[in-house]
Amino acid sequence: MQLTTHIVRQALDHALSVSAADHFNGKPFSAAVSDAEGNLLGFLRKEVAPAMTIELAQRKAYTSARMRVTTKALLERLKKENLEIHYFADARFTAIPGGIPLFDADDVCIGAVGMAGLSADGGNHNAAEMVARFIMNELSKN
Repeated sequence: MQLTTHIVRQALDHALSVSAADHFNGKPFSAAVSDAEGNLLGFLRKEVAPAMTIELAQRKAYTSARMRVTTKALLERLKKENLEIHYFADARFTAIPGGIPLFDADDVCIGAVGMAGLSADGGNHNAAEMVARFIMNELSKN
């Protein structure tokens, strides 16, 4: 199972639909899709999305792919174990919720999704989950 350019483009279009949902009120955002190593495959910045969302979305996807966990779970681990993120020795890591890893049927990471700009109270995480589900549904059709 592999993320193709076609599926990545569809996923970014789906991110636009997700952001238009009532609970997100069309809020401007950035979305990133990475491969299993965290390398960028696709990116979308909705017009007027704050510039900082560009880097945040990409870092969320990168972190989730490299760590094989959601950035929300990483944040919880850091708090629980009283760790600092720099202990992982990767300056690109972020523990801000909104990064979701993608796993195939054999539990192998095939990539990740990162969303930034929607809301810090779960909006980015929830939107990224929706985009991740869309990707996995599309991959299951092939």
